[in-house]
Amino acid sequence: MMHKSMEKIAANLSGVHDLKSVGSTGRRSIPPSAKSAFLDLYMRQNERDRLEKENIRLQKRGKQINKNLTVINTGMNKLLKIATAGSKGLSKIGEAYSKSGNHTVLEY
Repeated sequence: MMHKSMEKIAANLSGVHDLKSVGSTGRRSIPPSAKSAFLDLYMRQNERDRLEKENIRLQKRGKQINKNLTVINTGMNKLLKIATAGSKGLSKIGEAYSKSGNHTVLEY
């Protein structure tokens, strides 16, 4: 199990996706010409399209993460209200659990 600070460090390390490609470094294998300009345009268009698709995918993922966080926070707030209500809250949990079937409910 990683320590919290180690997780933060690992999350901030550069990865393969951070490396620059030949197109982004500006290096060329052949001298510039009209033919190579069309090839460069084609390669850059492909890279732009790929990045736009990735951006859309990341936005969708971000929305899903925010939705999940909202659901979790709502559930945690409800549980916190029950937990802070004292023994009255514990009996509510026991009642809800016992209504779901034949279970032994332990009061604390």
